[in-house]
Amino acid sequence: MLREAIDRILALSEPHIVEINGEQYADRQMTRVPRELRAEPLEVHTLSALVDYITSGCDDNSDQTDINRRFVVHVEDYNRVRLTRELDGDRRRETVLEAMDKTETFPFGRWMSVEEFIIGMQAFFVPDDTVRDLIKLVSSVTDSKSVQQSDDVMSQSVTAKTGIVTSGKVTVPNPVVLRPLSSFSEIAQPQRSFIFRLRGGESGICAALYATDGNAWKHRAIDSISLYFKNHIPVNLAEDVIVLA
Repeated sequence: MLREAIDRILALSEPHIVEINGEQYADRQMTRVPRELRAEPLEVHTLSALVDYITSGCDDNSDQTDINRRFVVHVEDYNRVRLTRELDGDRRRETVLEAMDKTETFPFGRWMSVEEFIIGMQAFFVPDDTVRDLIKLVSSVTDSKSVQQSDDVMSQSVTAKTGIVTSGKVTVPNPVVLRPLSSFSEIAQPQRSFIFRLRGGESGICAALYATDGNAWKHRAIDSISLYFKNHIPVNLAEDVIVLA
């Protein structure tokens, strides 16, 4: 009697397919068992790692079916690239590598002390004349009690020391064009436009940078990443690799 009850319970728990108005429905949530096994993706932090994986033939001998499927390099964003294979028998793509750029960025849109600002300019930007000019300007501005400002939105003038005693007018151009470290190191960092601001107060001189170009720089970074792969994948493998950006 107990055995019959158990068999009855098991029968009730099985999924059943019913047809209603010519459509088939299941009365249980079912998960399809894939026909092909997939490996967990490796996480890397450089674009060159993806190129090395492709050119070295890594893992090709582990599953002979993979050799017949091309690689797909999907540039998902300015800091994320996914390396997959073409659709398999389950109509799914196996991700073999994920490249993530985790570069720290400058704290845009925040007022910073002179010391913090100078350190940030040196640590988070590609060095050029504009970076050096901003550092020179910020480091030479007088204290908050003697700061004089002339602001017409397009430019801001502040009083900065030009000697031990005297001071002179220094014009801060706006916007300023800089190249912050914001994507993979293998590509040229995209130029971005910023508004540079200075202010004085009881806490001393403060400086800030405000982004003005929206997300346009991200699209330029994506294009540069795509171009990197097209330039670094060997010609003999070009037909086996699809680059999507």
